[in-house]
Amino acid sequence: MAAKKRGGSKRSAGKSSARRGGAKRGAKRASAKKGGAKKAAKKAARAAGLRRVAKKRTVKKAAVKKAARKAVVRKAVVKKAVAKRKTAKRKSSPLARVKRVATGVVEQAQSAVTHGVEVVKEAAENIVERVSG
Repeated sequence: MAAKKRGGSKRSAGKSSARRGGAKRGAKRASAKKGGAKKAAKKAARAAGLRRVAKKRTVKKAAVKKAARKAVVRKAVVKKAVAKRKTAKRKSSPLARVKRVATGVVEQAQSAVTHGVEVVKEAAENIVERVSG
């Protein structure tokens, strides 16, 4: 590549710019073009930033949902563990099981007896009514 000449006489430079008559305007146009590029770059940067923010938000939401799911799973696991403990306590002693079953049977027998006694009383009343009536 050939190296460009620098400098030159001031008069010729002045004349050429005067002859062209738009050196200043050309500079303005160039800066205007650059300004458009700058604006486009800014817009692109903003859009990228917004995308990043949106991405971060979605990541946060996903993390929150995941944490919520984990909490639900943990609660379910805890409930199952509590249920297992309760059943484990019941299996702890055969004597306790016998006692519990026996008390249940006794309660049923008591209710049957009271019910039977009431039935016998009603029958006796009916007989008395029939005899006296």
